[in-house]
Amino acid sequence: MARRFLLPDSALFPSPDLIGDRLRRRMATAVLSVAALASAALTGCATPGLAPADMARADTAPADMAPADLPTTATSPTPLAWTSVDGATGLLYAKDVATPGQVLHWLRLDLQDPTLVLTLTPPPDKGRTLDQFEGATRALAAVNASFFTRQFEPRGWTVSAGEAWNPVLAAADSPLLHCDEQQRCDMQLVPPVPAPPPGGLAVAGTPWLIRDGVARKPSDDASCNFCKVRHPRTAVGLDASRRFLTMVLVEGRQVEALGMTLSELAQRMRAQGVMQGLNLDGGGSTALLLQGQRVTGRPFNEPSLRPLANALLIRHASMTPMTPTAPATSEPDK
Repeated sequence: MARRFLLPDSALFPSPDLIGDRLRRRMATAVLSVAALASAALTGCATPGLAPADMARADTAPADMAPADLPTTATSPTPLAWTSVDGATGLLYAKDVATPGQVLHWLRLDLQDPTLVLTLTPPPDKGRTLDQFEGATRALAAVNASFFTRQFEPRGWTVSAGEAWNPVLAAADSPLLHCDEQQRCDMQLVPPVPAPPPGGLAVAGTPWLIRDGVARKPSDDASCNFCKVRHPRTAVGLDASRRFLTMVLVEGRQVEALGMTLSELAQRMRAQGVMQGLNLDGGGSTALLLQGQRVTGRPFNEPSLRPLANALLIRHASMTPMTPTAPATSEPDK
Protein backbone atom coordinates (compact mmCIF):
# COMPACT_ATOMS: atom_id res chain seq x y z
CA MET A 1 0.00 0.00 0.00
CA ALA A 2 1.30 3.41 -0.87
CA ARG A 3 2.21 5.75 1.97
CA ARG A 4 1.23 9.39 1.68
CA PHE A 5 2.72 12.41 3.39
CA LEU A 6 0.09 14.42 5.27
CA LEU A 7 0.98 18.09 5.34
CA PRO A 8 -0.69 20.73 7.53
CA ASP A 9 -2.48 23.56 5.76
CA SER A 10 0.01 26.01 7.20
CA ALA A 11 2.82 24.24 5.35
CA LEU A 12 1.02 24.63 2.05
CA PHE A 13 -0.53 28.09 2.51
CA PRO A 14 1.53 30.57 4.61
CA SER A 15 -0.12 33.65 5.95
CA PRO A 16 -0.70 36.48 3.44
CA ASP A 17 1.26 38.68 5.85
CA LEU A 18 4.32 36.58 5.16
CA ILE A 19 4.12 35.95 1.42
CA GLY A 20 2.22 37.14 -1.63
CA ASP A 21 -0.42 35.15 -3.41
CA ARG A 22 1.72 34.30 -6.40
CA LEU A 23 4.69 33.05 -4.38
CA ARG A 24 2.33 31.14 -2.07
CA ARG A 25 0.92 29.21 -5.03
CA ARG A 26 4.42 28.36 -6.22
CA MET A 27 5.40 27.05 -2.81
CA ALA A 28 2.27 24.91 -2.64
CA THR A 29 3.01 23.42 -6.03
CA ALA A 30 6.57 22.62 -4.97
CA VAL A 31 5.42 20.89 -1.78
CA LEU A 32 2.81 18.86 -3.63
CA SER A 33 5.40 17.84 -6.21
CA VAL A 34 7.71 16.54 -3.47
CA ALA A 35 4.79 14.71 -1.87
CA ALA A 36 3.94 13.14 -5.22
CA LEU A 37 7.49 11.92 -5.71
CA ALA A 38 7.68 10.59 -2.18
CA SER A 39 4.38 8.77 -2.63
CA ALA A 40 5.65 7.20 -5.85
CA ALA A 41 8.90 6.20 -4.17
CA LEU A 42 7.17 4.42 -1.30
CA THR A 43 4.75 2.36 -3.35
CA GLY A 44 6.08 -1.14 -3.69
CA CYS A 45 6.21 -3.51 -6.75
CA ALA A 46 8.39 -4.03 -9.81
CA THR A 47 6.23 -5.90 -12.23
CA PRO A 48 2.77 -4.46 -12.96
CA GLY A 49 0.03 -7.00 -13.52
CA LEU A 50 1.25 -9.72 -11.14
CA ALA A 51 -0.34 -10.49 -7.79
CA PRO A 52 0.77 -7.98 -5.10
CA ALA A 53 2.36 -10.74 -3.01
CA ASP A 54 4.68 -11.57 -5.93
CA MET A 55 5.78 -8.04 -6.71
CA ALA A 56 9.21 -6.80 -5.77
CA ARG A 57 9.01 -3.10 -6.42
CA ALA A 58 6.51 -0.70 -7.94
CA ASP A 59 7.17 2.46 -9.81
CA THR A 60 3.60 3.61 -9.56
CA ALA A 61 1.77 6.51 -7.92
CA PRO A 62 -1.85 7.55 -7.49
CA ALA A 63 -2.98 9.75 -10.36
CA ASP A 64 -4.20 12.43 -7.98
CA MET A 65 -0.68 12.87 -6.66
CA ALA A 66 0.85 13.72 -10.07
CA PRO A 67 2.10 17.33 -10.29
CA ALA A 68 -0.21 19.23 -12.62
CA ASP A 69 2.24 21.85 -13.82
CA LEU A 70 5.03 19.75 -15.30
CA PRO A 71 6.15 20.81 -18.81
CA THR A 72 4.53 19.17 -21.79
CA THR A 73 6.94 16.95 -23.72
CA ALA A 74 7.42 17.96 -27.33
CA THR A 75 6.74 15.28 -29.92
CA SER A 76 8.54 16.94 -32.85
CA PRO A 77 11.82 15.28 -33.90
CA THR A 78 14.77 16.47 -31.86
CA PRO A 79 18.15 16.36 -33.63
CA LEU A 80 20.40 14.17 -31.53
CA ALA A 81 24.18 14.52 -31.34
CA TRP A 82 25.07 10.87 -31.91
CA THR A 83 28.58 9.67 -31.04
CA SER A 84 30.04 6.19 -31.49
CA VAL A 85 30.76 4.15 -28.37
CA ASP A 86 34.46 3.26 -28.17
CA GLY A 87 34.77 3.75 -31.93
CA ALA A 88 32.12 1.14 -32.73
CA THR A 89 30.36 2.60 -35.77
CA GLY A 90 27.44 0.23 -35.26
CA LEU A 91 26.64 1.53 -31.75
CA LEU A 92 25.74 5.18 -31.26
CA TYR A 93 24.90 7.09 -28.08
CA ALA A 94 23.21 10.45 -27.53
CA LYS A 95 22.14 12.39 -24.46
CA ASP A 96 18.95 14.39 -24.95
CA VAL A 97 18.26 17.39 -22.71
CA ALA A 98 16.35 19.47 -25.27
CA THR A 99 13.15 19.57 -23.22
CA PRO A 100 13.32 21.29 -19.79
CA GLY A 101 12.81 18.76 -17.01
CA GLN A 102 13.64 15.79 -19.25
CA VAL A 103 16.93 13.86 -19.47
CA LEU A 104 17.02 10.97 -21.95
CA HIS A 105 19.82 8.61 -22.96
CA TRP A 106 19.63 6.98 -26.40
CA LEU A 107 21.44 3.96 -27.81
CA ARG A 108 21.13 2.84 -31.42
CA LEU A 109 22.53 -0.58 -32.35
CA ASP A 110 23.06 -1.74 -35.94
CA LEU A 111 21.96 -5.37 -35.65
CA GLN A 112 23.73 -6.18 -38.94
CA ASP A 113 27.14 -5.10 -37.64
CA PRO A 114 29.03 -8.41 -37.30
CA THR A 115 31.47 -6.91 -34.82
CA LEU A 116 28.76 -6.30 -32.19
CA VAL A 117 26.73 -8.78 -30.14
CA LEU A 118 23.54 -8.24 -28.13
CA THR A 119 23.06 -10.59 -25.16
CA LEU A 120 20.81 -11.01 -22.12
CA THR A 121 22.46 -11.98 -18.86
CA PRO A 122 21.71 -15.59 -17.78
CA PRO A 123 19.57 -16.91 -14.90
CA PRO A 124 22.53 -17.66 -12.57
CA ASP A 125 23.37 -13.94 -12.53
CA LYS A 126 19.97 -12.78 -11.27
CA GLY A 127 19.86 -10.63 -8.13
CA ARG A 128 22.87 -8.50 -9.02
CA THR A 129 23.11 -4.77 -9.53
CA LEU A 130 23.83 -3.70 -13.10
CA ASP A 131 27.54 -3.19 -12.52
CA GLN A 132 27.87 -6.65 -10.93
CA PHE A 133 26.54 -8.71 -13.85
CA GLU A 134 29.30 -10.77 -15.43
CA GLY A 135 30.75 -8.85 -18.35
CA ALA A 136 28.71 -5.68 -17.72
CA THR A 137 31.68 -3.43 -17.00
CA ARG A 138 33.60 -4.87 -19.97
CA ALA A 139 30.70 -4.40 -22.37
CA LEU A 140 30.22 -1.36 -24.55
CA ALA A 141 26.81 -0.83 -22.97
CA ALA A 142 24.69 -2.44 -20.26
CA VAL A 143 20.99 -1.67 -19.74
CA ASN A 144 18.50 -2.95 -17.16
CA ALA A 145 15.84 -5.21 -18.70
CA SER A 146 13.00 -7.34 -17.26
CA PHE A 147 10.36 -6.57 -14.68
CA PHE A 148 10.78 -9.08 -11.87
CA THR A 149 9.43 -10.53 -8.62
CA ARG A 150 11.07 -10.56 -5.20
CA GLN A 151 12.73 -13.80 -6.23
CA PHE A 152 14.12 -12.05 -9.34
CA GLU A 153 11.86 -14.08 -11.62
CA PRO A 154 11.34 -12.06 -14.82
CA ARG A 155 7.99 -11.19 -16.30
CA GLY A 156 7.04 -12.80 -19.62
CA TRP A 157 8.94 -15.08 -21.98
CA THR A 158 12.65 -14.71 -21.22
CA VAL A 159 15.54 -16.43 -23.02
CA SER A 160 19.29 -15.92 -22.53
CA ALA A 161 21.62 -17.44 -25.17
CA GLY A 162 18.97 -20.02 -26.00
CA GLU A 163 18.31 -20.87 -22.33
CA ALA A 164 14.70 -20.28 -21.28
CA TRP A 165 13.99 -18.83 -17.85
CA ASN A 166 11.54 -20.54 -15.51
CA PRO A 167 8.94 -20.02 -14.24
CA VAL A 168 7.21 -18.06 -17.00
CA LEU A 169 5.01 -15.33 -15.50
CA ALA A 170 2.21 -13.29 -17.12
CA ALA A 171 3.53 -14.18 -20.59
CA ALA A 172 0.28 -13.84 -22.54
CA ASP A 173 -0.02 -10.09 -21.95
CA SER A 174 3.68 -9.19 -21.83
CA PRO A 175 4.97 -7.64 -25.10
CA LEU A 176 8.12 -9.36 -26.30
CA LEU A 177 11.39 -8.64 -28.10
CA HIS A 178 13.01 -11.71 -29.68
CA CYS A 179 16.34 -11.89 -31.53
CA ASP A 180 17.66 -15.07 -33.15
CA GLU A 181 21.30 -16.16 -33.33
CA GLN A 182 21.84 -13.97 -36.40
CA GLN A 183 20.43 -10.96 -34.51
CA ARG A 184 17.31 -10.79 -36.63
CA CYS A 185 14.88 -9.21 -34.20
CA ASP A 186 11.15 -8.75 -34.07
CA MET A 187 8.47 -7.86 -31.53
CA GLN A 188 5.21 -9.44 -30.44
CA LEU A 189 3.03 -6.65 -29.08
CA VAL A 190 -0.54 -7.96 -29.31
CA PRO A 191 -1.85 -10.43 -26.72
CA PRO A 192 -1.89 -13.33 -26.41
CA VAL A 193 1.88 -13.21 -26.88
CA PRO A 194 3.15 -16.57 -28.20
CA ALA A 195 6.28 -18.32 -27.00
CA PRO A 196 9.37 -17.16 -28.91
CA PRO A 197 11.16 -19.51 -31.31
CA PRO A 198 14.00 -21.59 -29.81
CA GLY A 199 17.42 -20.00 -29.54
CA GLY A 200 18.66 -16.45 -29.36
CA LEU A 201 17.38 -14.08 -26.72
CA ALA A 202 13.97 -12.88 -25.61
CA VAL A 203 12.97 -10.21 -23.12
CA ALA A 204 9.48 -9.04 -22.23
CA GLY A 205 7.99 -5.91 -20.72
CA THR A 206 4.70 -4.07 -20.38
CA PRO A 207 2.92 -2.32 -21.93
CA TRP A 208 3.42 -1.75 -25.68
CA LEU A 209 4.60 1.72 -26.68
CA ILE A 210 4.46 1.76 -30.49
CA ARG A 211 2.65 -0.69 -32.76
CA ASP A 212 3.18 -0.53 -36.52
CA GLY A 213 4.24 3.10 -36.28
CA VAL A 214 1.32 4.18 -34.07
CA ALA A 215 2.47 5.52 -30.69
CA ARG A 216 0.32 5.18 -27.60
CA LYS A 217 -1.64 8.28 -26.58
CA PRO A 218 -2.61 9.73 -23.19
CA SER A 219 -5.96 7.97 -23.54
CA ASP A 220 -4.09 4.64 -23.68
CA ASP A 221 -2.47 5.53 -20.34
CA ALA A 222 -5.70 6.68 -18.70
CA SER A 223 -6.57 3.44 -16.90
CA CYS A 224 -2.99 2.70 -15.81
CA ASN A 225 -1.55 4.69 -12.90
CA PHE A 226 2.00 3.52 -13.50
CA CYS A 227 1.68 4.61 -17.16
CA LYS A 228 0.26 8.11 -16.71
CA VAL A 229 2.51 9.32 -13.87
CA ARG A 230 6.03 10.49 -14.73
CA HIS A 231 8.73 8.04 -13.68
CA PRO A 232 12.22 6.99 -14.75
CA ARG A 233 11.81 4.68 -17.76
CA THR A 234 13.66 2.12 -19.87
CA ALA A 235 12.33 1.12 -23.29
CA VAL A 236 13.38 -0.68 -26.46
CA GLY A 237 12.26 -0.39 -30.07
CA LEU A 238 12.89 -1.38 -33.70
CA ASP A 239 12.82 0.71 -36.87
CA ALA A 240 10.76 -0.26 -39.94
CA SER A 241 13.61 -2.33 -41.42
CA ARG A 242 14.26 -4.06 -38.07
CA ARG A 243 17.94 -3.39 -38.66
CA PHE A 244 18.32 -0.80 -35.93
CA LEU A 245 17.52 -1.47 -32.27
CA THR A 246 16.89 1.65 -30.19
CA MET A 247 17.13 1.72 -26.42
CA VAL A 248 16.13 4.79 -24.45
CA LEU A 249 16.47 5.49 -20.74
CA VAL A 250 14.67 8.38 -19.06
CA GLU A 251 15.95 9.84 -15.81
CA GLY A 252 13.42 10.84 -13.16
CA ARG A 253 12.66 11.71 -9.53
CA GLN A 254 15.42 14.29 -9.63
CA VAL A 255 15.31 18.07 -9.40
CA GLU A 256 16.05 18.56 -13.10
CA ALA A 257 14.80 15.19 -14.39
CA LEU A 258 11.11 14.58 -13.79
CA GLY A 259 10.62 11.35 -15.73
CA MET A 260 8.01 10.70 -18.43
CA THR A 261 4.60 9.13 -18.86
CA LEU A 262 4.52 6.19 -21.24
CA SER A 263 2.61 8.08 -23.91
CA GLU A 264 5.20 10.88 -23.75
CA LEU A 265 7.99 8.35 -24.11
CA ALA A 266 6.24 6.59 -27.00
CA GLN A 267 5.77 9.86 -28.88
CA ARG A 268 9.44 10.75 -28.41
CA MET A 269 10.56 7.33 -29.65
CA ARG A 270 8.28 7.54 -32.67
CA ALA A 271 9.83 10.90 -33.55
CA GLN A 272 13.21 9.15 -33.66
CA GLY A 273 12.05 6.57 -36.20
CA VAL A 274 10.95 3.73 -33.93
CA MET A 275 8.09 1.71 -35.45
CA GLN A 276 7.67 -1.03 -32.83
CA GLY A 277 8.38 -0.46 -29.14
CA LEU A 278 7.78 -1.78 -25.65
CA ASN A 279 8.37 -0.64 -22.09
CA LEU A 280 10.92 -2.43 -19.89
CA ASP A 281 11.37 -2.13 -16.12
CA GLY A 282 11.87 1.45 -14.95
CA GLY A 283 11.90 3.54 -11.80
CA GLY A 284 14.84 2.64 -9.59
CA SER A 285 15.78 -0.14 -12.01
CA THR A 286 16.56 2.28 -14.84
CA ALA A 287 20.34 2.39 -15.34
CA LEU A 288 22.84 2.57 -18.19
CA LEU A 289 26.54 1.74 -18.19
CA LEU A 290 28.76 2.86 -21.06
CA GLN A 291 32.13 1.12 -21.08
CA GLY A 292 31.66 0.30 -17.41
CA GLN A 293 30.72 3.82 -16.31
CA ARG A 294 27.22 4.70 -15.15
CA VAL A 295 25.90 7.67 -17.13
CA THR A 296 22.34 7.83 -15.77
CA GLY A 297 21.46 9.79 -12.65
CA ARG A 298 19.70 8.15 -9.72
CA PRO A 299 16.28 8.90 -8.18
CA PHE A 300 16.44 10.95 -5.00
CA ASN A 301 14.89 8.08 -3.01
CA GLU A 302 17.19 5.36 -4.35
CA PRO A 303 20.76 6.62 -4.77
CA SER A 304 22.30 3.15 -5.08
CA LEU A 305 21.83 0.76 -7.97
CA ARG A 306 19.01 -1.74 -7.51
CA PRO A 307 19.48 -5.54 -7.76
CA LEU A 308 17.89 -6.75 -11.00
CA ALA A 309 16.73 -9.94 -12.67
CA ASN A 310 18.81 -9.41 -15.80
CA ALA A 311 20.34 -6.90 -18.19
CA LEU A 312 20.91 -6.39 -21.90
CA LEU A 313 24.59 -6.16 -22.84
CA ILE A 314 26.14 -4.92 -26.08
CA ARG A 315 29.72 -6.07 -26.54
CA HIS A 316 32.38 -6.55 -29.15
CA ALA A 317 32.01 -9.95 -30.85
CA SER A 318 35.67 -10.58 -30.01
CA MET A 319 34.97 -10.26 -26.28
CA THR A 320 34.95 -13.70 -24.63
CA PRO A 321 31.70 -14.25 -22.70
CA MET A 322 32.24 -14.59 -18.97
CA THR A 323 31.25 -17.77 -17.13
CA PRO A 324 28.27 -17.08 -14.82
CA THR A 325 28.88 -17.36 -11.09
CA ALA A 326 26.55 -17.81 -8.14
CA PRO A 327 23.71 -15.26 -7.84
CA ALA A 328 23.88 -12.38 -5.41
CA THR A 329 21.92 -12.71 -2.18
CA SER A 330 20.73 -9.10 -1.94
CA GLU A 331 17.08 -8.29 -2.62
CA PRO A 332 15.37 -5.08 -3.69
CA ASP A 333 13.52 -3.02 -1.12
CA LYS A 334 10.11 -4.42 -0.29
